[in-house]
Parts: sequence; structure tokens; C-alpha cells
Amino acid sequence: MRILNTLLITLLILGFTNIAFAAQNEETAKSWQEQATSTRAQVMAVYGELEKTGDKGNPMAKELITDAVAQLGEGDKFLKQGDEAMAAQEWEKANYGYNMAWQYYVKAATAGLNAKSILAGQ
Repeated sequence: MRILNTLLITLLILGFTNIAFAAQNEETAKSWQEQATSTRAQVMAVYGELEKTGDKGNPMAKELITDAVAQLGEGDKFLKQGDEAMAAQEWEKANYGYNMAWQYYVKAATAGLNAKSILAGQ
């Protein structure tokens, strides 16, 4: 009986640990989702400015803008994957998708800001 009680208590503790771990992963996924979408919004603001000014015939700026658009597209693919995984409650996949999206958005922002600096003559 004592062994059965110990086993039951152990299973309960493991069950609560798994629930807490799942919640932590969901929270982490939501945090990455927020970070990725926030970064995307900032990238879109920079891109909006670049659309207004264009590349002004500067080949370096043109290349950086092209790169920014490509990185943005890759980020959007991973954001979609993260959203799909989040809907399926696959937290690890959601974390991965959102983290990758964020990384691509950072690359897009860097390229866009560099293009903006070149066009401003800095």
C-alpha cells in the first residue's frame, strides 16, 4: 500500500510538472509571437519610408532594399508556421517559428535601415 501511495504521489507530481511546463512553453510562444509581430511592424514602418523615397538610383541602396524585402518574406513564412503551430498547441514548433521569424525581421530591419542611411548620405 505504501508503494502504491508513493507511486501515486509521484505520478501526481509529474503530472503537475508537465502542466506547468506546458504552460511555460505556451507563455514563451506567446512572448515570441509578440516579439516577432512587433518587430515586423517596425520593419514595415521602415519599408514604408523606403517605398516613398525609392532607391534614388543608388545600387547599394537598391540591393539592400531587395534584401530587406526577401528577409521580410522569409520572416512572414516562419510567422505563419508559428501561428499554425500555436493554433495546434505545438508550443515548441511555435517557439521555433516565431524565433526564426523574429531573426529574419531583424535582418530585414538592418538591411532597410542601412539603405535608409545610404540614401540620407550618412
